[in-house]
Amino acid sequence: MLCVEASIQPLKAEEIVDNSESPIETEIAASGDVDTSETEEMAPLVLSQASDEDTGSNQEQEEEDNWRVYLDLYAFLVPTTYSSTTINGNKNDAALPLSDVIDTIDEALTFKAQVEYGRFGFMAGVYHGSLSSSGSKSIFKETTNPLRNQLGLPSALRQRTIRVNGDLDVDVDTNQTIVDLAFRYRAGAIQKPRMEKGSSSFIGLLGARVIDANINTSWSVRNESTVSVEGRVVSRENTRELEKASSASFGNTWVQPLIGAFGTYAISEDWQAFAYLDAGGFGLSGEQDLSGTAQAGIAYALGNSSQISLSYKYFGLDYAGGGGNAYSVDQSGVNLGLRWFFD
Repeated sequence: MLCVEASIQPLKAEEIVDNSESPIETEIAASGDVDTSETEEMAPLVLSQASDEDTGSNQEQEEEDNWRVYLDLYAFLVPTTYSSTTINGNKNDAALPLSDVIDTIDEALTFKAQVEYGRFGFMAGVYHGSLSSSGSKSIFKETTNPLRNQLGLPSALRQRTIRVNGDLDVDVDTNQTIVDLAFRYRAGAIQKPRMEKGSSSFIGLLGARVIDANINTSWSVRNESTVSVEGRVVSRENTRELEKASSASFGNTWVQPLIGAFGTYAISEDWQAFAYLDAGGFGLSGEQDLSGTAQAGIAYALGNSSQISLSYKYFGLDYAGGGGNAYSVDQSGVNLGLRWFFD
């Protein structure tokens, strides 16, 4: 009988091989040429950069999702205000210098307030002025068809044009209020007194413009004045009748649709260039109905919450409501502004 013996001997501890390492890891470990210190130094740096980016993004988002309030006070200095008023077919043109406006002004209020949350907001602006003047002037005056409906007067006084040469006693009372109400949407950076150089902001406006205008005029001639109708001198008796009918008034309140745009560009951290445009009316509230503003200038930061501005501004208004009544204003000049920012 053939017998086979087999013996099993225990393995020594140092002969046990750990096969958990991959062949690549075993090869790298065997080479011993890899320096892990550089990898260990880069890891915190990458994590730090990612953390900073996340923090900056969160701060920007938190700033966007916040309430902001803007308050603007301004003075519109117009060298000469040109206006035209037609009342019952009688047209009168006037050119009022700034010095006369300052001397005769009774009330003045000009401001704009805006509120914004995120990129949406609301704007309200008020322009109100009231003045009254009276005096005697030695001037030439021509009025068109002032007495069309005064049937008790001679037909000569109801013709097309009356001319007055000499001394006139003139009284004028004017009251005009314009209120702009609009929703706004912003694209670009948040508008602040101090902005990062090269940043820009654009705001679109859509709303309504409410206009309330009231004008009262009256004039009377002196004894030494000459009143004529198409070259025909009017008698003193007829002149007295003419004076009774020389007072006229216009008053109306109407609403215009309004669109506008406002853009800002940061020249430096403290200096900004800006432009503003709007248009209202488009003939929807009368036979003729249009208004518009054009403005461009620069602003300088007085701190983190206020700035001053200097700009050139134009405003025009042209309205004809029918029935022989119309009203127009043309103004352009320097605009001085002061803005406060609250967030």
